[in-house]
Parts: sequence; structure tokens; C-alpha cells
Amino acid sequence: MEILILEDNPTNALILKRMAAKVLDGEIVVEGDANRALALCHERRFDLLIVDQILPGRTGVQITRAVRQIDAYADVPIVMVTADTDPSLSLEAVAAGVTTFLTKPVEAIAFREVLRIHAKPRLAEAS
Repeated sequence: MEILILEDNPTNALILKRMAAKVLDGEIVVEGDANRALALCHERRFDLLIVDQILPGRTGVQITRAVRQIDAYADVPIVMVTADTDPSLSLEAVAAGVTTFLTKPVEAIAFREVLRIHAKPRLAEAS
């Protein structure tokens, strides 16, 4: 399973990567720039994206819309993790194609459960 974490804060990125590694096997790529992350999505197919909302270059909602335009990403789970608690953001994010919306600080058990849920269909496909 290949995961892309799009998070510009190095500390947050490290925390998310460590939590994801406890649940999922495979490569975990961390990118802090939304435009470079989008280029990576054009180059290869990740099985899961974890996206922050506030990023250099684009917002998480904007990157989600752009990723959803790539045919290979039509059904790839996108988990948004953000400190923004505005209720309208979660609605906008889901409308853009976010699968699951979590607020920071992320609770480790809930985060890992979300990853397990989204990984199950991918792991079954790989069998």
C-alpha cells in the first residue's frame, strides 16, 4: 500500500507518518508542497492520500478537486486532517471529494481506525 501525506508542517507530518506506519504496511511518502504532491499523483498511483487544508501553493480542498480529476484517483480515499474547525469547510471538503474529515489535534486511535477502514478494500484488491 502506497500512501501520500500532504502536510507542510514537518512535526505534524512526522506524527501522521508514524501513526500511519503503525497500521499500514508499504511506502509512505511525505510532501509539504501541494503542487509537487499533485505532480506526484500524476506520476504514480497512491492507495490513500492524507491531506492538510492549509498548504503552500493550494488548499487541501483545491488539491482534492485536482486529484479527483485524475482518472486513477476516482476511488482513492482522501483523508483531510486540519486544524480548521469551520463546519462549512468539512462540507466543502466532502463536496470536493474528501472521503473522511478529521480535525487536529488528531486522536491517534480514531486516526488509525480511519486508516484501517480505508485500507481494507485496498488490501482485498491486492490479494
